[in-house]
Amino acid sequence: MGVMALTLLGAVGCAKSDTVAVTGTVTMMGQPVDNAEVVFNPKTGRFATGVTDSSGRFSLSTAKPGDGAMPGEYVVTLGEYYPPDKPPAPPKGGGFLPSRFPKAYADQATSPLKATIERGKKNDFQFEVTK
Repeated sequence: MGVMALTLLGAVGCAKSDTVAVTGTVTMMGQPVDNAEVVFNPKTGRFATGVTDSSGRFSLSTAKPGDGAMPGEYVVTLGEYYPPDKPPAPPKGGGFLPSRFPKAYADQATSPLKATIERGKKNDFQFEVTK
């Protein structure tokens, strides 16, 4: 019984991940964008997210940190990232929080940013935000 459990555990531990590593950079007017939430929205399936660092770099996560995204076609949206320990003050009078990005970048239907993730390829994307 113990050998069978170890064999099954070993087989599960060696299972190939369905996701692939995805990284990229977001810039606006040629400058890196810090603290942007990058969302890869698939036509079907699970979305993947990442947050840019001070150099505009991000890596995607789907089920666990840094695990990447499923291969496929995506519309990419951008929003402001607010760390859990630093929530923003709500806007006076209600409504949405302001964003440095044009509204089109926040909506899957209007975002000009697209990406195709492929297994076995280097999936490193460069996104330039224009006003």
